[in-house]
Order: sequence, then C-alpha cells, then structure tokens
Amino acid sequence: MTHRLYAPPAPLAQFVKCFWYWEGAPQTHAKEQLMPNGEPAIIINLHDEPIRIYDPCDLGKCESFGLAVLSGPRSRPFVIDTEQEERVFGIEFQPGGSFPFFRIPSSEFADSDVSLECLWRNSVHELRERLLASPDIDGMFELTQSFLIRQAVRPFELHPGVSFALHHFCARPHRMSVAAVLDRIGLSHRRFVELFHNQVGLAPKSFSRVQRFQRVLRKVHRASPIDWADVAIDCGYYDQAHFIHDFQSFSGFTPTVYAARATEHLNHVPLV
Repeated sequence: MTHRLYAPPAPLAQFVKCFWYWEGAPQTHAKEQLMPNGEPAIIINLHDEPIRIYDPCDLGKCESFGLAVLSGPRSRPFVIDTEQEERVFGIEFQPGGSFPFFRIPSSEFADSDVSLECLWRNSVHELRERLLASPDIDGMFELTQSFLIRQAVRPFELHPGVSFALHHFCARPHRMSVAAVLDRIGLSHRRFVELFHNQVGLAPKSFSRVQRFQRVLRKVHRASPIDWADVAIDCGYYDQAHFIHDFQSFSGFTPTVYAARATEHLNHVPLV
C-alpha cells in the first residue's frame, strides 16, 4: 500500500490543505462512511472506472460521476466504495479553498458532488492524462500544483470577514458564535451570511457546528476510556441530549458506535 501527502507552498497553501495519492488500499471492507468536515475535495480515479457515491441511508442507491469529481463542503455523511481506492489522486482544499478555482459560488456545491468534467471540461482530462504519465508521485504533486495555479479564475483571497470567521470557527468552534464574529468584522448579518455561504459553501452556523463536531472526533478518536459527558461539556454542548443529537445528525452513528468502529482515519468509518 502506498499513501502520500503533500502540502503545497504559497500561493496555494492558504487554499489547499494537501494533495494526496493512494494506491493499493487493503480491501478489509466494501464501503466506508465519511464524516462531514466542511472542506471541499477533488477526487480523480486513476483506474478507468466511474466514481460512485452512495446514500448512507440506502446503500443500494448511488450516483456515478465519471473519472473525476468535485465533492463539495459537507454537513452530512456520505459513503464511498473502497474498491475504488485502488489508485486514486486527490486535492483536499482548506475550508473555502475551492472558491478561487470555479466560477460558480461554492454554495452550489454544498452537500453534493459534481463531475469535474462539467466544471473544467477538457482541462480535467489533460490533468488526469498527465498524472497517469508522470514517472513518480513527486512529479504528480508538482504538475498538479502548476495546473491548479493556472486554473484559478479568481484572486487568491477570500473576503477579510470570511477569513476572520473561518479562523475562529476552526480554532474555537465551541466558543466563537456567529454573533461574536459579527461584532468584530463590521458587516451586517445578511451580508456576512451571503459572503460566507458563497465562498465557503455552508452557512456560517452550519459550518461552525460541523467544526464543533470535528473537535469531538479529534478528542475521542482512538481514545480509551471516553467520558462522553466531559467531551460534551468541553465541546460546548449544553446537555447530553443535544450532544448525541448533533453527533448522530452529522455522522449517522451514535457516539459509542463511532468509537467502536473508528480506524486510524478520523473521518472514515468502515461499514460492510
């Protein structure tokens, strides 16, 4: 099995968390449920097989998206087929990071997947062919970095109010409310929500809730024993029922089921 990550330098660093390459994933289970983290991603299958995304409520239902897909920022879980992890290349964006690379507002991609061919047309075929022709993984990372810079259709910047909110929602989701952000940035509530939704993809409150959920996952991932009451309090939930309701709505599992099924990958939970 080969798994490599690469964090690109400026000007992409603010917008791209990493490029990643995965080959030869062990087939210990057929499907994985992925937890929402509010971050968009691009997935390119380097095998000639369309990418399939499954409905977590009915694994008999799936959508097919060709050989490359933009997976929008999520507030709900989704399911992938592990057979399609045989040889895959990905771009993991920072929150709001896909905004400079597409003419369509990020809100159009929220909780959905779009065939990359519909957005980048022939450019995505060029990128995939060059990835396949690359002599090594480092070469893949280099060419993707150059490609993505050329692909930008907007300046490499977000609105300052959006950047401020993202920083605080990610660092302190259990402490920084939308109202507290508004007190600091001097925008009306309506204007801030519009800007944030267009550039990040999720509404501010929804994004902040997802980040609080991610804080929970980081605290409990592979931990033992877990004091769930302490976790709930530390992460800003006002009672245990509120905590469990949020956890189930974002993950599709109860907290204890997630803990029992957790693997080394924070946001991947094996299903069948």
